[in-house]
Amino acid sequence: MEIEVTQTGGVTLVVPKGDLDMGTADQMKRTLTELIEKGQSKLVMDLTDVAYVDSSGLGALVAAMKRARAVGGNLKLCGLQEDVRSIFEMTRLIKVMAVHSDRQEAVASW
Repeated sequence: MEIEVTQTGGVTLVVPKGDLDMGTADQMKRTLTELIEKGQSKLVMDLTDVAYVDSSGLGALVAAMKRARAVGGNLKLCGLQEDVRSIFEMTRLIKVMAVHSDRQEAVASW
């Protein structure tokens, strides 16, 4: 999995490319943990290029969200493809995590 990280107006934008599954969840968790530990806890994750998320991927995102919230930040999501959105709806994470339609909306929500 390729993970692009950029800064925009005090918000850290994380853009993964590829499936977020058992094989890539640890990499995602490490990346997000490192960002939060460096004080970059206002996170927006653009999932436009993620076609599939399994329970390991969801676990990595929830762990990062909790860690970010514990230090006054948050993990906000945008660009969910239909299949990925349905997984978030089935697990009811869509009610717990901030989900926005696009990157601009997610960054502006800070």
